Amino acid sequence: MSSSLLLLLLSLNISLVLLAYAAHETAPKGVDPENPVLDVTPSPLYGKLSGLGSKDILYCERVRVSGHSRLKLQSYANSFRVTLSPSLVIPERLHGRIQICFHRNASLNLCHCGMDEWKTVQKGLWNSVLSLFDERYLDVKFIGEIHGSVTVAMAEDIKGPT
Repeated sequence: MSSSLLLLLLSLNISLVLLAYAAHETAPKGVDPENPVLDVTPSPLYGKLSGLGSKDILYCERVRVSGHSRLKLQSYANSFRVTLSPSLVIPERLHGRIQICFHRNASLNLCHCGMDEWKTVQKGLWNSVLSLFDERYLDVKFIGEIHGSVTVAMAEDIKGPT
């Protein structure tokens, strides 16, 4: 084997390892029926987003929210209730600076939802409904200096006969 071919194969192997590592590091954390609760601490997001002043500090994180696989049809739930609650270390006066965008676009850059798509935590809680077999993404944005985490949880929303 020539040294140039060996060098090429070695470079290709290193590239594949680095690519696999980068894909693993950028995959969003997630909740699903088997892992229904996740504590999330948003990380600083560098660069400017439209609508924010240059003095604003922005922290952001993405959580993948997945329902059941269509292969698992044993569930009797009609949907899932997805909730987000700030940790107790975040004062209630700062809850209005925690914003949530619940979307389906996996290719959307982190925290780049449209201005009208962001919802604010109200009275210490945000919640929404997820279809039984759906997959969505929850972008969590802290505006300003907020230290702490949020808890994202999902539970089956079983409706009895009416």
